[in-house]
Amino acid sequence: MSAYQKCRYKKRPSIHQIRFESRLGENLLSLHADLQSREYQPSRSKCFVVTHPKPREIFAAHFRDRIVHHLLVGRLEPRWEPRFVHSAFACRKGRGGYKAIAYLDQQARRLSHGGRHPVFALQVDIASFFVTIHRPILAGILLKDLRDEYLRWLVHLSFHHDARKDVWIDSPPELRAVIPPHKSWFNQGKNVGIPIGNLISQFGANVYLDGVDHWIYRNLRPGAYLRYMDDLTLLDTDPKRLSSMIDPIDTWLRKNRGQWLNPDKTTLKPLSSGIQYLGYQLRQDLAGGGHVTLKAPASKKWEFIRTLKRLESCDPKERPPEHPLEFSFRSLDQKKIISSLNARLGFLKHAKTYRFREEAIERLKHQLTNPEHLPAGHFDSWTPIQVKKTYRAVRFR
Repeated sequence: MSAYQKCRYKKRPSIHQIRFESRLGENLLSLHADLQSREYQPSRSKCFVVTHPKPREIFAAHFRDRIVHHLLVGRLEPRWEPRFVHSAFACRKGRGGYKAIAYLDQQARRLSHGGRHPVFALQVDIASFFVTIHRPILAGILLKDLRDEYLRWLVHLSFHHDARKDVWIDSPPELRAVIPPHKSWFNQGKNVGIPIGNLISQFGANVYLDGVDHWIYRNLRPGAYLRYMDDLTLLDTDPKRLSSMIDPIDTWLRKNRGQWLNPDKTTLKPLSSGIQYLGYQLRQDLAGGGHVTLKAPASKKWEFIRTLKRLESCDPKERPPEHPLEFSFRSLDQKKIISSLNARLGFLKHAKTYRFREEAIERLKHQLTNPEHLPAGHFDSWTPIQVKKTYRAVRFR
């Protein structure tokens, strides 16, 4: 029941979830019985392609299997969380993307002694990370110190299962063609690759790279180190020292994990000249005490403007509520656009974009309050949307 509640929390309903919940008690008891008798087997997965921010194959597990994923991770996480290094971010409680950026800022200020010395950043990326993970190696790492026979069975079943078998492909061939051949899981070997999109895959990825985290700390000892999933970032005041660490990291990955670094995404540059990190442009201001400032790239700003344009093109003549407690009749399309707009505002608000957000949203308000768009009986000051004072969110009135 606890695993089901975690699986259900803040998730958009799917057809499999609705079917499962239509007979919730019966289905939970049936799943419990299958797990206790060890007759449980993963169901068929659905594969679809997403193109943003880059083309990927997503393998969505059945809702019943996702409950098992939460059950398994809930048992393994307390065992592994104390082992992870403090600077490993992504898919950990309280250690998301903005925590990683805050940690990078803290370490950059420390190494630069308040902006008095330049800091260099080495960014390395593992080539085709998820589709090149060796499942037997990952299962062996998890089983090494695990004594519980029931958990050992579930780990072996989950990480040796190949989701490509009998998969339901929910994307047309022309969309699947945008995936580079070396990025497609369907082109990998029998025991290689884990599905992107599953909770156990995210947890397993952190376990898989925990060894390289400890090895870098103990052997290479850079000035600072952090990892966000498969993106490794090393900071130091000596660029030659950082450059000498690339080959040892690549050698360790090839020898111990069967993976290698992507040379096209390996960069070494001063932090004061700016780096791309988690969608932002990070630049250290040496004159300002060594703080790292965040800027949003032009592509993110343009996506925000396009979303505003979509909202402008919606029918503005929908009847506004006549009473504050009245239900607001809005189209599904408008609600989706507002949700997308707030998601983009949530990204932009962390960067230096206040003036940009203010001008864009004020222009939107002006467009929506055009006299020919105003409902009858309303003054010119009325707008169909309400904006938060700091331009961090919008909502319908």
